[in-house]
Amino acid sequence: MASKSSKSKKSSGTKSDAAGSLSLSAAARYYFLSFLPIPILFLASQFLRNTISSPPADYGTGSMFDLIATRYDFINRALALNLDMSWRHRLVEEVVGTEGEMFANNESGRAVKILDLATGTADVAILLGKAATRYAPMSPSSTVLGLDPSQNMISVGVKKVEQADLADIVSLKLGDARKLETLDDNSIDAATMSFGIRNVPEKETALCEIHRVLRKGASPPRESALAIMEFSEPGPDAGAMGSLARLFIRHLVPALGAMLSGYPREYMHLQKSITDFPSPPEFVALMEGLKCRIRGGDDGEEWEIDTFGSFRVKKVVDLNFGSVQIYVATPILKKYVTE
Repeated sequence: MASKSSKSKKSSGTKSDAAGSLSLSAAARYYFLSFLPIPILFLASQFLRNTISSPPADYGTGSMFDLIATRYDFINRALALNLDMSWRHRLVEEVVGTEGEMFANNESGRAVKILDLATGTADVAILLGKAATRYAPMSPSSTVLGLDPSQNMISVGVKKVEQADLADIVSLKLGDARKLETLDDNSIDAATMSFGIRNVPEKETALCEIHRVLRKGASPPRESALAIMEFSEPGPDAGAMGSLARLFIRHLVPALGAMLSGYPREYMHLQKSITDFPSPPEFVALMEGLKCRIRGGDDGEEWEIDTFGSFRVKKVVDLNFGSVQIYVATPILKKYVTE
């Protein structure tokens, strides 16, 4: 009897060990298959680098985005692992406030005017429009103007605005951040720009144009605001997850973007533009070191000789392990120091 019991225990133990081995084997196959695309995409990235000429720094124009406009949203979601809309929500929150303070503190009761530059397919413009609708009683007739240099991106955005039933609040037009001549000085309450400034070769020119159109001279909490969201390569202090994000940007983004869009050169530019973009401290220094010319005089046609414009960066919000930043700033005026 003892012998039979012993055999039964051995048999049970053998089956348990076999089941455990099968379970471990299945888990190993699962993880192997999960990570298999990574080296494949890495090799594809290396192949693209060796076979496709690197785009110039000013390649990110409207014509480039015209090519990828119809698949832009889908590819964005795929490359950002569906996190990009949460980043855009945070951008809008930084501008309008968690409780719509930008609208609530509008003591004059006039319409709030918001400018969304590099609006693309209008994701941020739509979120701003929804915020304006939500807080409409505080600031009636508020408007959102989205500008972008790509006609095809604008066309996609217009359809999305209509589907969101926001056409009476959000309008989209062709426009270049470096040339905002259709907008008056001191006419805009807030400006946003998501993933667009790195595609502008003359960043100082664009920032000074934004400075020109933003209202200046108001005191908190009604002062105007600029919020720029942009990618950057995480630095060495970003930890293990930052290193993974850097690997993703350098190698997986161009390969995956090329495969999904069919336009490899465009997504080589995406990776290159992120790598070439200033680090967060460098970009803050650029914004705060601006010396924008200021128009003055009774007719507003003369240039001030002792005053220039700049930005004060109030905060930098780090997202996605240091690979995405939101720069929140206000326009300021400074006097030249003379001895």
